Amino acid sequence: MSAQMEDQSVDLAEADFDDVAQRVDELRDRIRHSDPSTQSLLDETLEAITEFNKRGLITLVQLLREDERGGELLYEAVEAPEVMALFVSHGLIRTDRTLDVLRVIEGIRPYLVTSSIELEVDRVEGDVAYVRFGTGCSAPSQETKDEVMGVILQRVPGLAEVKEVSEATFIGLDTIKVGAPPE
Repeated sequence: MSAQMEDQSVDLAEADFDDVAQRVDELRDRIRHSDPSTQSLLDETLEAITEFNKRGLITLVQLLREDERGGELLYEAVEAPEVMALFVSHGLIRTDRTLDVLRVIEGIRPYLVTSSIELEVDRVEGDVAYVRFGTGCSAPSQETKDEVMGVILQRVPGLAEVKEVSEATFIGLDTIKVGAPPE
């Protein structure tokens, strides 16, 4: 995060989209460590603001769809990450959860790289994501794995669980020979 975003009095209107999104995540995470009444008040406030904005967006989308050029503009608009994120967060556009999981992992990739953590998505089935961590020297502690999987779970809407896939090494029975080695 840029030094500008760490400042409490930052001008969000001047910040780029990624910095604003990061600031939202930071503020949300900070409030999660507050007392339960503050968390509850924030949740209620965000729910009301979200519903208010969603209704306005639905009306706007309906008006744009009524006109041929409006529909074209709408499709052009969703090419912008800010518009796509807005529509997805309000449930107006549904995305594939696999893409959502990959986007979250790309968002935390700098942390993973600086911590020498190898992580890949094995698959996403329904509301469960299966991830694979590096082994050997790049294997993180279980606490770190749990933290990373918790971030994915928290940031992907509709995801119910993140499970680690471990690679088991099997030796095929047909490769085992009984008797003296061939000469």
